[in-house]
Amino acid sequence: MEINTLCVVIGAGSAGYGATIAALRDGCSVLLAERHGFPGGMGTVSGISSYINYKYHGEDLSESVYRALRKDIFEADGGYLGDGEHVDFFDVEVSKRIMENHILRMGGKLLYHSLLRTISRDAGGWILRFACKGATVLVRARFVIDATGDADACTLAGAGYTHGRNGDGKTQPMSMIVQVGGFEPEKWAESGGKLIHGRYACGGDCFSGEIAQARAEGYWNIPRENIAMWWAMPKNPTHITINGSRLLGYDACNPFDVTAAEIEGRKQAGVIASFFKRYIPGFANSHILSTGPQIGVRESRRIVGLRTLTEQDIAVQRQPDDMVVRCAYPIDIHSPDNAKTNFDKVNGELLYGIPYGCLLPEGLENMAAAGRCISASHEAAGSFRVMPTCMAIGEAAGVAVALAHRQGIMLSEVDPRNIRDRLDEALGK
Repeated sequence: MEINTLCVVIGAGSAGYGATIAALRDGCSVLLAERHGFPGGMGTVSGISSYINYKYHGEDLSESVYRALRKDIFEADGGYLGDGEHVDFFDVEVSKRIMENHILRMGGKLLYHSLLRTISRDAGGWILRFACKGATVLVRARFVIDATGDADACTLAGAGYTHGRNGDGKTQPMSMIVQVGGFEPEKWAESGGKLIHGRYACGGDCFSGEIAQARAEGYWNIPRENIAMWWAMPKNPTHITINGSRLLGYDACNPFDVTAAEIEGRKQAGVIASFFKRYIPGFANSHILSTGPQIGVRESRRIVGLRTLTEQDIAVQRQPDDMVVRCAYPIDIHSPDNAKTNFDKVNGELLYGIPYGCLLPEGLENMAAAGRCISASHEAAGSFRVMPTCMAIGEAAGVAVALAHRQGIMLSEVDPRNIRDRLDEALGK
Protein backbone atom coordinates (compact mmCIF):
# COMPACT_ATOMS: atom_id res chain seq x y z
CA MET A 1 0.00 0.00 0.00
CA GLU A 2 1.25 3.47 -0.86
CA ILE A 3 0.12 6.93 0.28
CA ASN A 4 1.25 10.35 -0.95
CA THR A 5 0.86 13.36 1.31
CA LEU A 6 2.50 16.72 1.82
CA CYS A 7 3.28 16.04 5.48
CA VAL A 8 3.43 12.97 7.66
CA VAL A 9 3.24 13.39 11.43
CA ILE A 10 4.47 10.42 13.46
CA GLY A 11 2.92 10.10 16.90
CA ALA A 12 -0.57 11.30 17.85
CA GLY A 13 0.23 12.58 21.32
CA SER A 14 0.02 16.21 22.37
CA ALA A 15 2.76 17.36 20.00
CA GLY A 16 1.54 15.28 17.06
CA TYR A 17 -2.02 16.47 17.55
CA GLY A 18 -0.90 20.10 17.67
CA ALA A 19 1.21 19.69 14.54
CA THR A 20 -1.55 17.94 12.62
CA ILE A 21 -4.26 20.48 13.44
CA ALA A 22 -1.99 23.43 12.61
CA ALA A 23 -0.89 22.03 9.25
CA LEU A 24 -4.44 21.05 8.29
CA ARG A 25 -5.73 24.47 9.33
CA ASP A 26 -3.35 26.10 6.87
CA GLY A 27 -4.28 23.89 3.95
CA CYS A 28 -1.73 21.08 4.06
CA SER A 29 -2.56 17.42 3.50
CA VAL A 30 -1.48 15.41 6.54
CA LEU A 31 -1.19 11.74 7.42
CA LEU A 32 -0.99 11.17 11.18
CA ALA A 33 0.54 7.79 12.01
CA GLU A 34 0.13 6.38 15.52
CA ARG A 35 1.21 3.07 17.04
CA HIS A 36 -1.85 2.83 19.27
CA GLY A 37 -5.48 2.85 18.16
CA PHE A 38 -6.33 6.38 19.30
CA PRO A 39 -4.79 9.84 19.72
CA GLY A 40 -3.67 11.56 22.91
CA GLY A 41 -0.28 10.03 23.70
CA MET A 42 0.67 10.12 27.37
CA GLY A 43 -2.57 11.99 28.05
CA THR A 44 -4.63 8.95 27.07
CA VAL A 45 -2.52 5.85 26.60
CA SER A 46 -0.70 6.15 29.93
CA GLY A 47 -3.61 7.78 31.75
CA ILE A 48 -1.78 11.06 32.52
CA SER A 49 -4.88 13.16 31.95
CA SER A 50 -3.64 16.14 34.00
CA TYR A 51 -2.44 18.88 31.66
CA ILE A 52 -0.09 21.27 33.50
CA ASN A 53 -0.63 24.72 32.01
CA TYR A 54 1.33 27.31 34.01
CA LYS A 55 0.52 30.95 33.30
CA TYR A 56 2.65 34.09 33.40
CA HIS A 57 1.10 36.91 35.44
CA GLY A 58 -2.27 35.41 34.65
CA GLU A 59 -1.62 35.15 30.89
CA ASP A 60 -2.39 31.77 29.38
CA LEU A 61 0.68 30.79 27.32
CA SER A 62 -0.96 27.83 25.61
CA GLU A 63 -1.65 28.15 21.90
CA SER A 64 -4.90 28.03 19.96
CA VAL A 65 -4.99 24.27 19.35
CA TYR A 66 -4.80 23.48 23.06
CA ARG A 67 -7.33 26.16 23.97
CA ALA A 68 -9.85 24.87 21.40
CA LEU A 69 -9.37 21.30 22.63
CA ARG A 70 -9.83 22.31 26.26
CA LYS A 71 -12.96 24.31 25.41
CA ASP A 72 -14.58 21.37 23.63
CA ILE A 73 -13.63 18.89 26.36
CA PHE A 74 -15.02 21.16 29.07
CA GLU A 75 -18.23 21.74 27.09
CA ALA A 76 -18.62 17.96 26.82
CA ASP A 77 -18.47 17.78 30.64
CA GLY A 78 -15.17 15.96 30.21
CA GLY A 79 -12.84 18.21 32.17
CA TYR A 80 -12.39 20.73 34.97
CA LEU A 81 -9.90 23.35 36.09
CA GLY A 82 -7.82 22.35 39.08
CA ASP A 83 -7.04 24.27 42.23
CA GLY A 84 -4.63 27.12 41.51
CA GLU A 85 -5.87 27.30 37.91
CA HIS A 86 -2.73 25.82 36.37
CA VAL A 87 -3.83 22.22 35.78
CA ASP A 88 -6.62 21.08 33.45
CA PHE A 89 -8.01 17.62 34.20
CA PHE A 90 -9.43 15.78 31.18
CA ASP A 91 -11.46 12.61 30.85
CA VAL A 92 -9.42 10.10 28.84
CA GLU A 93 -12.25 8.76 26.68
CA VAL A 94 -13.66 12.22 25.96
CA SER A 95 -10.16 13.37 24.95
CA LYS A 96 -9.70 10.48 22.52
CA ARG A 97 -13.03 11.10 20.84
CA ILE A 98 -12.75 14.88 20.52
CA MET A 99 -9.14 14.84 19.28
CA GLU A 100 -9.99 12.21 16.70
CA ASN A 101 -13.09 14.07 15.54
CA HIS A 102 -11.15 17.33 15.16
CA ILE A 103 -8.55 15.66 12.94
CA LEU A 104 -11.09 13.90 10.72
CA ARG A 105 -13.38 16.92 10.43
CA MET A 106 -10.45 19.00 9.14
CA GLY A 107 -9.59 16.41 6.50
CA GLY A 108 -6.69 14.66 8.17
CA LYS A 109 -5.91 11.02 7.44
CA LEU A 110 -5.22 8.65 10.34
CA LEU A 111 -3.14 5.49 10.32
CA TYR A 112 -3.44 3.61 13.61
CA HIS A 113 -1.49 0.55 14.81
CA SER A 114 1.51 1.55 12.71
CA LEU A 115 5.20 1.33 13.56
CA LEU A 116 7.82 3.25 11.57
CA ARG A 117 10.39 0.77 10.25
CA THR A 118 12.47 2.69 7.67
CA ILE A 119 12.90 6.26 6.47
CA SER A 120 14.94 7.48 3.53
CA ARG A 121 15.07 10.26 0.95
CA ASP A 122 14.82 10.53 -2.81
CA ALA A 123 14.51 13.48 -5.18
CA GLY A 124 10.83 13.89 -4.27
CA GLY A 125 11.27 13.98 -0.51
CA TRP A 126 10.90 11.46 2.30
CA ILE A 127 9.95 7.80 1.94
CA LEU A 128 8.67 6.06 5.07
CA ARG A 129 7.63 2.47 5.62
CA PHE A 130 5.26 1.55 8.42
CA ALA A 131 4.65 -1.98 9.66
CA CYS A 132 0.89 -2.38 10.06
CA LYS A 133 -1.52 -5.25 10.58
CA GLY A 134 -1.49 -7.29 7.39
CA ALA A 135 0.50 -4.81 5.32
CA THR A 136 3.48 -2.54 4.97
CA VAL A 137 2.34 1.00 4.23
CA LEU A 138 4.72 3.14 2.18
CA VAL A 139 4.31 6.88 2.60
CA ARG A 140 5.83 9.58 0.39
CA ALA A 141 5.91 13.06 1.90
CA ARG A 142 7.76 16.31 1.46
CA PHE A 143 7.79 17.05 5.20
CA VAL A 144 8.13 14.84 8.29
CA ILE A 145 7.27 15.87 11.85
CA ASP A 146 8.65 13.51 14.49
CA ALA A 147 6.27 13.62 17.44
CA THR A 148 7.13 10.17 18.78
CA GLY A 149 8.55 11.55 22.04
CA ASP A 150 11.59 9.32 21.55
CA ALA A 151 12.88 10.95 18.33
CA ASP A 152 12.32 7.65 16.52
CA ALA A 153 11.98 9.11 13.02
CA CYS A 154 14.87 11.55 13.37
CA THR A 155 17.11 8.83 14.75
CA LEU A 156 16.21 6.39 11.96
CA ALA A 157 16.98 9.14 9.45
CA GLY A 158 20.46 9.60 10.91
CA ALA A 159 20.04 12.58 13.22
CA GLY A 160 22.37 12.98 16.15
CA TYR A 161 20.77 12.67 19.55
CA THR A 162 21.39 12.82 23.27
CA HIS A 163 19.84 10.55 25.86
CA GLY A 164 19.00 11.49 29.43
CA ARG A 165 21.43 13.53 31.48
CA ASN A 166 25.01 14.37 30.61
CA GLY A 167 27.61 11.90 31.75
CA ASP A 168 25.68 8.68 32.29
CA GLY A 169 22.62 9.02 30.02
CA LYS A 170 20.21 8.19 32.83
CA THR A 171 16.69 9.51 32.38
CA GLN A 172 13.92 10.71 34.60
CA PRO A 173 12.04 7.62 35.83
CA MET A 174 8.94 6.28 34.15
CA SER A 175 5.62 6.01 36.00
CA MET A 176 2.69 3.60 35.95
CA ILE A 177 -0.58 5.43 36.44
CA VAL A 178 -3.26 3.64 38.46
CA GLN A 179 -6.96 4.42 38.63
CA VAL A 180 -9.03 3.28 41.60
CA GLY A 181 -12.78 3.16 42.14
CA GLY A 182 -14.85 3.20 45.28
CA PHE A 183 -13.55 6.52 46.57
CA GLU A 184 -16.04 8.30 48.86
CA PRO A 185 -15.73 12.09 48.41
CA GLU A 186 -17.96 12.87 51.38
CA LYS A 187 -15.68 10.97 53.76
CA TRP A 188 -12.67 12.78 52.34
CA ALA A 189 -14.44 16.10 52.93
CA GLU A 190 -15.46 15.10 56.44
CA SER A 191 -11.80 14.49 57.28
CA GLY A 192 -10.95 18.06 56.25
CA GLY A 193 -10.06 17.32 52.64
CA LYS A 194 -10.93 19.88 49.97
CA LEU A 195 -13.34 19.28 47.10
CA ILE A 196 -12.66 21.53 44.12
CA HIS A 197 -15.87 23.00 42.67
CA GLY A 198 -17.56 21.17 45.57
CA ARG A 199 -17.13 17.91 43.67
CA TYR A 200 -13.58 16.85 42.81
CA ALA A 201 -10.79 15.71 45.14
CA CYS A 202 -7.21 16.15 43.98
CA GLY A 203 -3.75 17.14 45.15
CA GLY A 204 -0.08 17.25 44.25
CA ASP A 205 3.25 16.56 45.98
CA CYS A 206 1.32 15.34 48.99
CA PHE A 207 1.01 12.63 51.67
CA SER A 208 4.73 12.61 52.52
CA GLY A 209 3.94 12.05 56.21
CA GLU A 210 1.63 9.15 55.47
CA ILE A 211 4.22 7.62 53.12
CA ALA A 212 6.92 7.89 55.78
CA GLN A 213 4.61 6.10 58.20
CA ALA A 214 3.73 3.43 55.64
CA ARG A 215 7.40 2.85 54.89
CA ALA A 216 8.15 2.45 58.59
CA GLU A 217 5.27 0.00 58.95
CA GLY A 218 6.32 -2.04 55.90
CA TYR A 219 3.55 -0.93 53.53
CA TRP A 220 5.59 1.24 51.15
CA ASN A 221 8.66 0.22 49.15
CA ILE A 222 8.43 2.62 46.19
CA PRO A 223 11.48 4.91 45.79
CA ARG A 224 9.65 8.20 46.18
CA GLU A 225 8.75 10.40 49.14
CA ASN A 226 5.28 11.61 48.19
CA ILE A 227 2.45 11.26 45.72
CA ALA A 228 3.14 13.38 42.65
CA MET A 229 -0.52 13.93 41.75
CA TRP A 230 -3.94 12.41 42.32
CA TRP A 231 -7.21 13.63 40.86
CA ALA A 232 -10.87 12.73 40.53
CA MET A 233 -12.06 11.84 37.06
CA PRO A 234 -14.39 14.44 35.51
CA LYS A 235 -17.16 12.01 34.59
CA ASN A 236 -17.12 10.16 37.91
CA PRO A 237 -15.56 11.76 41.04
CA THR A 238 -15.51 8.37 42.80
CA HIS A 239 -12.84 7.29 40.30
CA ILE A 240 -9.39 8.57 41.25
CA THR A 241 -6.28 8.59 39.05
CA ILE A 242 -2.94 8.46 40.89
CA ASN A 243 0.58 9.28 39.74
CA GLY A 244 2.80 7.96 42.51
CA SER A 245 5.05 5.22 41.16
CA ARG A 246 8.74 5.56 40.34
CA LEU A 247 10.51 3.18 37.97
CA LEU A 248 14.23 3.80 38.20
CA GLY A 249 16.90 2.63 35.77
CA TYR A 250 14.77 1.72 32.76
CA ASP A 251 15.39 2.93 29.20
CA ALA A 252 12.22 3.80 27.25
CA CYS A 253 14.02 2.98 23.99
CA ASN A 254 15.00 -0.54 25.09
CA PRO A 255 12.15 -3.05 24.55
CA PHE A 256 13.25 -5.36 27.36
CA ASP A 257 13.54 -2.42 29.76
CA VAL A 258 10.06 -1.25 28.79
CA THR A 259 8.71 -4.74 29.39
CA ALA A 260 10.35 -4.92 32.81
CA ALA A 261 9.10 -1.43 33.66
CA GLU A 262 5.52 -2.38 32.77
CA ILE A 263 5.73 -5.42 35.07
CA GLU A 264 7.29 -3.48 37.95
CA GLY A 265 4.85 -0.64 37.38
CA ARG A 266 1.85 -2.89 37.96
CA LYS A 267 3.45 -4.14 41.19
CA GLN A 268 3.88 -0.57 42.36
CA ALA A 269 0.29 0.21 41.36
CA GLY A 270 -0.81 -2.45 43.82
CA VAL A 271 1.30 -0.86 46.56
CA ILE A 272 -0.18 2.57 45.80
CA ALA A 273 -3.76 1.30 45.83
CA SER A 274 -3.17 -0.45 49.17
CA PHE A 275 -1.54 2.67 50.59
CA PHE A 276 -4.54 4.85 49.74
CA LYS A 277 -6.93 2.25 51.09
CA ARG A 278 -5.06 2.00 54.41
CA TYR A 279 -3.91 5.58 55.06
CA ILE A 280 -6.02 8.13 53.16
CA PRO A 281 -9.59 9.09 54.21
CA GLY A 282 -12.29 8.16 51.72
CA PHE A 283 -10.44 5.19 50.24
CA ALA A 284 -11.40 2.45 52.74
CA ASN A 285 -13.62 0.72 50.16
CA SER A 286 -11.53 1.53 47.09
CA HIS A 287 -10.16 -0.94 44.55
CA ILE A 288 -8.04 -0.88 41.38
CA LEU A 289 -9.99 -0.14 38.22
CA SER A 290 -7.12 0.00 35.74
CA THR A 291 -3.47 0.73 35.14
CA GLY A 292 -2.22 2.68 32.14
CA PRO A 293 -2.19 0.61 28.92
CA GLN A 294 1.36 1.93 28.53
CA ILE A 295 3.96 3.05 30.99
CA GLY A 296 4.30 6.83 31.33
CA VAL A 297 7.59 8.17 29.94
CA ARG A 298 9.13 11.50 30.98
CA GLU A 299 12.40 11.40 29.07
CA SER A 300 14.39 9.43 26.51
CA ARG A 301 16.17 10.63 23.34
CA ARG A 302 16.39 14.26 22.22
CA ILE A 303 17.65 15.42 18.84
CA VAL A 304 20.81 17.44 18.31
CA GLY A 305 19.30 20.50 16.68
CA LEU A 306 20.35 23.74 15.08
CA ARG A 307 19.78 25.29 18.50
CA THR A 308 19.83 23.69 21.96
CA LEU A 309 17.77 24.92 24.90
CA THR A 310 19.69 24.82 28.19
CA GLU A 311 18.90 25.26 31.85
CA GLN A 312 20.85 28.54 31.71
CA ASP A 313 18.41 29.84 29.09
CA ILE A 314 15.57 29.08 31.49
CA ALA A 315 17.34 30.52 34.54
CA VAL A 316 17.89 33.90 32.86
CA GLN A 317 14.41 33.71 31.29
CA ARG A 318 15.80 34.17 27.78
CA GLN A 319 13.28 35.10 25.09
CA PRO A 320 15.33 35.05 21.88
CA ASP A 321 14.27 36.68 18.63
CA ASP A 322 13.77 33.24 17.05
CA MET A 323 11.51 31.85 19.79
CA VAL A 324 8.31 30.20 18.61
CA VAL A 325 6.84 28.94 21.91
CA ARG A 326 6.80 30.41 25.42
CA CYS A 327 6.81 28.37 28.63
CA ALA A 328 6.28 29.26 32.29
CA TYR A 329 6.69 25.85 33.92
CA PRO A 330 9.78 25.51 36.16
CA ILE A 331 12.39 22.78 35.80
CA ASP A 332 10.84 19.69 37.38
CA ILE A 333 13.16 16.68 37.55
CA HIS A 334 12.32 13.36 39.14
CA SER A 335 15.72 11.99 40.07
CA PRO A 336 17.07 9.17 37.87
CA ASP A 337 18.80 7.76 40.97
CA ASN A 338 16.57 7.97 44.03
CA ALA A 339 13.34 9.14 45.65
CA LYS A 340 14.04 12.86 45.30
CA THR A 341 12.21 15.32 43.07
CA ASN A 342 13.79 18.68 42.23
CA PHE A 343 11.23 21.39 41.47
CA ASP A 344 12.98 24.71 40.81
CA LYS A 345 11.14 27.53 42.46
CA VAL A 346 11.86 30.96 41.03
CA ASN A 347 11.49 34.38 42.57
CA GLY A 348 8.44 35.90 40.96
CA GLU A 349 7.11 34.21 37.84
CA LEU A 350 9.01 32.37 35.12
CA LEU A 351 8.87 33.02 31.39
CA TYR A 352 11.25 31.85 28.65
CA GLY A 353 11.16 31.14 24.93
CA ILE A 354 11.91 28.00 22.91
CA PRO A 355 13.90 28.77 19.72
CA TYR A 356 12.74 27.42 16.38
CA GLY A 357 16.16 25.81 15.80
CA CYS A 358 15.49 23.41 18.68
CA LEU A 359 12.88 21.73 16.45
CA LEU A 360 15.24 21.22 13.48
CA PRO A 361 17.63 18.24 13.53
CA GLU A 362 21.11 19.13 12.42
CA GLY A 363 21.91 17.79 8.95
CA LEU A 364 18.35 16.79 7.97
CA GLU A 365 16.16 19.04 5.86
CA ASN A 366 12.37 19.23 5.83
CA MET A 367 12.13 17.26 9.06
CA ALA A 368 11.13 18.69 12.42
CA ALA A 369 10.91 17.29 15.93
CA ALA A 370 8.05 18.28 18.21
CA GLY A 371 7.34 17.66 21.88
CA ARG A 372 9.75 16.36 24.48
CA CYS A 373 12.32 15.13 21.91
CA ILE A 374 13.42 18.59 20.71
CA SER A 375 17.03 19.71 21.15
CA ALA A 376 17.63 20.53 24.82
CA SER A 377 19.65 19.64 27.87
CA HIS A 378 18.39 17.11 30.40
CA GLU A 379 17.59 19.88 32.84
CA ALA A 380 15.76 22.09 30.33
CA ALA A 381 13.68 19.13 29.19
CA GLY A 382 12.38 18.89 32.75
CA SER A 383 10.46 22.10 32.09
CA PHE A 384 8.91 22.04 28.60
CA ARG A 385 7.92 18.35 28.72
CA VAL A 386 4.45 19.22 30.07
CA MET A 387 1.67 18.48 27.59
CA PRO A 388 0.24 21.95 26.79
CA THR A 389 3.76 23.15 25.95
CA CYS A 390 4.42 20.03 23.87
CA MET A 391 1.17 20.71 22.00
CA ALA A 392 2.34 24.29 21.38
CA ILE A 393 5.67 23.04 20.03
CA GLY A 394 3.75 20.72 17.72
CA GLU A 395 1.53 23.58 16.57
CA ALA A 396 4.65 25.63 15.77
CA ALA A 397 6.04 22.74 13.71
CA GLY A 398 2.77 22.41 11.78
CA VAL A 399 2.73 26.15 11.08
CA ALA A 400 6.36 25.94 9.87
CA VAL A 401 5.43 23.19 7.40
CA ALA A 402 2.55 25.25 6.03
CA LEU A 403 4.76 28.33 5.63
CA ALA A 404 7.53 26.36 3.92
CA HIS A 405 5.02 24.80 1.54
CA ARG A 406 3.34 28.10 0.72
CA GLN A 407 6.65 29.89 0.14
CA GLY A 408 8.33 26.99 -1.68
CA ILE A 409 11.26 26.90 0.74
CA MET A 410 12.92 24.48 3.15
CA LEU A 411 11.92 24.24 6.81
CA SER A 412 15.28 25.67 7.85
CA GLU A 413 14.57 28.75 5.69
CA VAL A 414 11.28 29.62 7.42
CA ASP A 415 11.49 32.85 9.40
CA PRO A 416 10.66 32.04 13.06
CA ARG A 417 9.02 35.45 13.40
CA ASN A 418 6.48 34.41 10.75
CA ILE A 419 5.72 31.27 12.76
CA ARG A 420 5.13 33.32 15.90
CA ASP A 421 2.99 35.79 13.95
CA ARG A 422 0.81 32.96 12.63
CA LEU A 423 0.43 31.48 16.11
CA ASP A 424 -0.63 34.86 17.43
CA GLU A 425 -3.04 35.29 14.55
CA ALA A 426 -4.65 31.94 15.40
CA LEU A 427 -5.10 33.23 18.95
CA GLY A 428 -6.86 36.31 17.61
CA LYS A 429 -4.10 38.70 18.67
